[in-house]
Amino acid sequence: MTTTTLRALLLDQISFYWEAHLWPRLQGLTDEEYLWEPADGAWSLRADAGGVVRIEGLQPEPPTPPVTTIAWRMAHVGRDVLAKRAHAFFGPTSAPADADMYDDRHWPEPLPLTADGGLALLEQGYTLWKTNLERLDDDALQRPLGPRGGPFAEDSMAALVMHLNRETMAHGAEMCLLRDLYRAQRIAEDPVAAAALAGQGGELEQLLDHSGGVGDLPARRPGLLAEAAGLGRWSVVRTLVRRGFPATSADRTAGPTALHYAAAAGSVDDVRFLMEHGADPDAVEANFGATPAVWAEHFGHADTASLLSRRGQDSDTAAR
Repeated sequence: MTTTTLRALLLDQISFYWEAHLWPRLQGLTDEEYLWEPADGAWSLRADAGGVVRIEGLQPEPPTPPVTTIAWRMAHVGRDVLAKRAHAFFGPTSAPADADMYDDRHWPEPLPLTADGGLALLEQGYTLWKTNLERLDDDALQRPLGPRGGPFAEDSMAALVMHLNRETMAHGAEMCLLRDLYRAQRIAEDPVAAAALAGQGGELEQLLDHSGGVGDLPARRPGLLAEAAGLGRWSVVRTLVRRGFPATSADRTAGPTALHYAAAAGSVDDVRFLMEHGADPDAVEANFGATPAVWAEHFGHADTASLLSRRGQDSDTAAR
């Protein structure tokens, strides 16, 4: 009989969340998005008069704290929730011996004002904490935190780990929601994209007539065709492709193509249409490393999978 340890459960909780949910959702983050303030008076990262970048906040917190930026959340999780605790309990740290786990001296490095810097800080904090957690056995997890736990000195390390897991998941969900809100705002500013994603075929046709075609839309929103397909907007997909939007397009992170979604829906007519306009049956999406045929098979559409497999083989033969 296999015994599941407390450490294994705690590690699985945070590592699964990180690998399957949070980290993939944060890829492609831009500097504008990272520092986007969704409401007036938002807390963020800002340089003070001396040029030192600091995280905004007040102690005690006001009754209703302001909305925060993604930059604020990343710095809070990467540095305050994870990295400072890792340095406080496992080292190395330049903080004095009597410093508790909240002491900023455990993490004297500057905070980043770029998306790449924020992602690096978040990943570093996660890696530091997870690597040290992997070294603990269940006895160590059940011991009190001691003086470095501050007001929580009598709590166990396991209790702290559970709290940090919750904190990471809560703030991570807020980062992802901020990305959703940012994307929705940008879509609303682009009438063609807004009409396409809302499935407003007539409005889309009029807008494309007025602008003379798709123009720079594929460069501006390379994932639009896949997004529309993912929403089942098949008339929109056909309109975009007929007007010149590349059927081969995918998002910037090598996500599923429109053909993947047509395959998953078992829509043979849409699969044929997309391949007739250049969609690649051998395209592999990054999340599962699967082709459209694999998607069709997974969702129980054997005829669609067979069609895609045959076309993929024909493409290989022609290439030789």
